[in-house]
Amino acid sequence: MRAVPAPEPRPEGVRASSRPQYEWRLRELMAVRKNWYTTTKLTEALHEYGFDFDRSHIYRLVSGDKPPKMPVDLLLALCKILGCRFEELVVEVTAAESDVSALPEQAGPRPLLPESPMLDAGFFDAET
Repeated sequence: MRAVPAPEPRPEGVRASSRPQYEWRLRELMAVRKNWYTTTKLTEALHEYGFDFDRSHIYRLVSGDKPPKMPVDLLLALCKILGCRFEELVVEVTAAESDVSALPEQAGPRPLLPESPMLDAGFFDAET
């Protein structure tokens, strides 16, 4: 009986570099699409879709660079609430773009602005 040779060790980072790199844009989309700068309204909107999260979970979801593992139905609910596509919520970046020193301030496509105006015509009218 012959011994099976051990596989050659891979250099460190080979496996990690093959994982897709991405940017999580939930906070940015909340601000651009809904003009939400706190998590309160997002918590209420998620509750309408049947998601009951505590404040700390919502905070981690919004503020993290990499969100926690989440089910697909939560991703779909976030896209419906914000009126965006998955590609706008999660933006893939290449290995060269993921180097912080080589990045401009932010990489990837920016979220699309909504079709309707964010403020109505009478917003700045001081007499109303």
